[in-house]
Amino acid sequence: MGSRSSYYGDSNLPAYVYKFDPEYAAGVSGNITVQYAGPFSTYVGITAQLDFTDVDTSKITAFDGNCTEEVTKYKWHIHVKWPNDGDSESFEKCALSVTGNHYDPLKACGPNSEFVGTDDCLLKTPEYDCNPNDYSWDPLVCEKGDLAGKLGDFELDENKQVYGEWYDPNYPLPEENTPEWNIILHAVCGKATPRIACAVGKELDADY
Repeated sequence: MGSRSSYYGDSNLPAYVYKFDPEYAAGVSGNITVQYAGPFSTYVGITAQLDFTDVDTSKITAFDGNCTEEVTKYKWHIHVKWPNDGDSESFEKCALSVTGNHYDPLKACGPNSEFVGTDDCLLKTPEYDCNPNDYSWDPLVCEKGDLAGKLGDFELDENKQVYGEWYDPNYPLPEENTPEWNIILHAVCGKATPRIACAVGKELDADY
């Protein structure tokens, strides 16, 4: 269940939760909550409470042969399509043809941008290098939806969990959110990053 973070002290501020149901999300359980500092703000606090204990490594290996060892890191991004009936899914139901690519309205043009392959991105994509250090100096180097690039990968602790809080001063505005936005968790298997689990965002109201 999503819960509002307390650091802004106002339950009426915009907030969204991405809830992963282990029955559908490849064994991943928990949520990612995005809490805005204001109704017209790009500053957010992001809280992740995720448990990977029930993730079956053999199923990941069967899905992508590059994943031969237990996954300890996951990349995470905002993707732009959600035709699924449920609120969370896994593997093929998180595929490019289903959930699209990264939210990138300003065309930073990473290799997984929603605009990759367009004329605007042809020269920019090979040069894309989004990382937390460069992002702190120039937010335009990153796609708005490249959360792993901006804030870092999720790293599992010894209990196979991710508990953390991050702050993004240049997150998409509340009005940019759509009912189709979803966050995908990509397993890091060397250079391969297969899509393992995904969850659609839901706006939190004061009674959630």
